[in-house]
Amino acid sequence: HGDPECDGNIDVLDVVRSVGVAFRNVPAVVDPGCPRERTDTNCTGDTDVLDVIKMVNAAFRNANPLTEFCTPCP
Repeated sequence: HGDPECDGNIDVLDVVRSVGVAFRNVPAVVDPGCPRERTDTNCTGDTDVLDVIKMVNAAFRNANPLTEFCTPCP
């Protein structure tokens, strides 16, 4: 979770993608073998403003994704 660009980093491109999914109907990136969207960082089933806030915290405020994001699929 939290890396919709799938490059191993949480950065501005991931935030932009999350905003697109949440507000502009951009297709979500789904984890292989997991029904959750990569942009659904709080595991509610969709991407919304709370997910974008968590992405901003991780990308720009150095928040720890392990505590910001929900547990990804096994």
